[in-house]
Amino acid sequence: MELLQQPKRAERPVCAQRRPWKGRLNAWRKRSPLNPYWIELRELHEAAKLLATHAAGRMLDIGCGERPYDDLFLPRVTRYIGLEYPPVADNLNPEIWGKLHTIRHIVDVFGDGMKLPFADARFDSVLALEMLEHVSHSDACVGEVARVLKPGGVFLLTVPFVAPLHQWPFDYLRFTPKGIEALLERHGLRIETLEPRGNFASATGATVSHWLLRALGASGVNHDGSVTLSRWRAPFVLPLIALVQLFFSAAASFSNDKGSCLGYAVIARKRQQP
Repeated sequence: MELLQQPKRAERPVCAQRRPWKGRLNAWRKRSPLNPYWIELRELHEAAKLLATHAAGRMLDIGCGERPYDDLFLPRVTRYIGLEYPPVADNLNPEIWGKLHTIRHIVDVFGDGMKLPFADARFDSVLALEMLEHVSHSDACVGEVARVLKPGGVFLLTVPFVAPLHQWPFDYLRFTPKGIEALLERHGLRIETLEPRGNFASATGATVSHWLLRALGASGVNHDGSVTLSRWRAPFVLPLIALVQLFFSAAASFSNDKGSCLGYAVIARKRQQP
C-alpha cells in the first residue's frame, strides 16, 4: 500500500457482490468472532444504540455507506437522508455508477461533507458514524454540520482512536477526547455525552486480531488498505482470531482501563441563538 497514493479506481471492486448462498454465509461470518472486526462492530453497534435514543425529527446521515444501523434510527426520526461522497464510493466499487438502482433509499444524496448541499438550519439531527476521520479538513466539515443544524439540534458522532488505516487514501485523523471537545466547541457545539468505545483490552484484542489477519491470513493488501483473505490459510487463521477476540472481549468486561480504546461516541448540541 502506497502511503502517499492518490485516489484511484479499484482494478476490481473491494465490495464485491456474491452469489446468494455465499452472501448469506458471509453475513453470518461477519456477525461472528470469525470476523476480525467483530470486537469493533460490537462496540460500534452499542454506540449506535446509545446515539439513536437522541435522534429526532429530520436527520442527515453523512457518510451513510450501506446504512447498517438505520433500523435503530428510522423509528425515531421523521425523515432519514443519507449522504455519501462520490470519490469514496468510486474508490471502493467503481461499478456502483451502473447499479444506482440498487442503492435507492440508501444513498439519497451524493455530496461533500465539507460543503453540504443543504440550506441553513434544515436538520434536527446530524449523524456521522466513523466518518470524520475520512475528511481532510475536519473543521470545515463540523462547521457545515453546525450550519445545517437547527438551534438546539443534536450532532451524533463516532470517531476512531485505535484503528488501522482504512478506506485509503481517505483516512486523515484519529481523535482524543480533548481534541473532539476543542473541535466541536469551535463551531458552537456543546458536548453532552462523550463515551469511549471499549477499553484497553478491547483495543488490544482488535489490534492482535488485525495482526493475525494481515500477517497470517491474508493473500494481499488492497489499494484501500483492506486485505484479501487467503483461500488456503484463512480457514486455519480465522478460528485463532475468533479465540483471541473472545478472550479479549471477556477481559474487557473486567477492565476499567480506558487509557486506550477503539474510539468515542459523542452527543453534542448546537447552542441556541441568543
